[in-house]
Amino acid sequence: MHKTLHPTLAATALLLALPAVQAADLELFGFFDQGVAYVHEELNRGMASPAGQSAANVLNDKGLVADEATRSNVALGTGNVSTWGMKGSEKLNDDVSVVFHLESGFLADDGTIYGSGNQIFEREASLGIKSQRFGELKFGRMPALTTGSGTTGIFNSRVNPFGAGWGNMTGGWKFSGTLAQARWNNMVNYISPVMNGVKFHLQHSFGNANNATEGTHDADRWSAAGFTWTGEKFYLAGAVDWIKTGATNTRTDKDVWKALLGGHVNLDPVKLYGTVQYLKNTPYIGGYSTKEFAPLAQGQKLSKGFEAWAFSTGVDVPAAGGTIKASVGYGFGENQNVDEKNKFSRVNAGLGYLYPLSKRTSVYGITGFFMQDADWQQDNITAHEVILGLMHRW
Repeated sequence: MHKTLHPTLAATALLLALPAVQAADLELFGFFDQGVAYVHEELNRGMASPAGQSAANVLNDKGLVADEATRSNVALGTGNVSTWGMKGSEKLNDDVSVVFHLESGFLADDGTIYGSGNQIFEREASLGIKSQRFGELKFGRMPALTTGSGTTGIFNSRVNPFGAGWGNMTGGWKFSGTLAQARWNNMVNYISPVMNGVKFHLQHSFGNANNATEGTHDADRWSAAGFTWTGEKFYLAGAVDWIKTGATNTRTDKDVWKALLGGHVNLDPVKLYGTVQYLKNTPYIGGYSTKEFAPLAQGQKLSKGFEAWAFSTGVDVPAAGGTIKASVGYGFGENQNVDEKNKFSRVNAGLGYLYPLSKRTSVYGITGFFMQDADWQQDNITAHEVILGLMHRW
């Protein structure tokens, strides 16, 4: 008989088992982030914080979609999803080690697990072999390399001062583009050894569903290839990803493609960032409250998605013992579901200040702005927010 272990019991059992793995190199880590946020939104139907649209709007006979009700609110908020986890390794010989990484997100305002609610290690659960000569091969649930999360992402905070966090509307590179699926189950991940500062990255997921469709043509399968080049004062990353849509897919009728290039250069004391993206057949663009699916024509079931370009730039500037962060992103393209009234452009900007109280504790204030001009809107849509918060790392 198949039995499921409740996440709380699983966590308890894992903690009780810790003494048994003391011989390995084990580290507990995480950060706790909590603040107060003001958000004002005037968006299209279904677009609203924190998650944005969950399904595409259908165009009316005028080629337009309905507005979402304008709303403003002040509530507990966060610049980043709070996280805890553990990672470790065991050396098998002078070159080879076994490595693992378990990471869980939670919402600080109510203590619930972030994400679907039934995956205690929703952010990463990986196990693998690492060799200085041959590279690293891991298996499990991992972030897409086109993010910057966990042990496998190569972008985010390395290519934008706000990364993929800091509220709903900052981080220009992600909100003018898209992350598609941020994490995948049933993943195989390979990272090559360092060669003159360069690493190569490969990923493949056999599908997110843990059922009979895994690894078959019925499942959506993710593949990605990329590189990173790390120098003394610069970082450059590039990647191409592909989602092979499965036979049971009910949302899109074409495979999804994306290409990204981004990085930063340290010009002491200023750090400059930049990205460029090309997106093809992507079902939605943006993230969090700015996430919008390509609107469908009346009677249409499967989406052809967006084709788009997106650009961003940003800067970190030391000031008064802390760091000023600023970014701006711009994206444009078309909804491939219709031949007319299908063009769009969007812009977002972020400005923030991070002040360290110690090596592990910081206070911050950020503000973000978003606007989209699209043919299918009744008017331009906008949103803005302000967050004041406290973050502690361990």
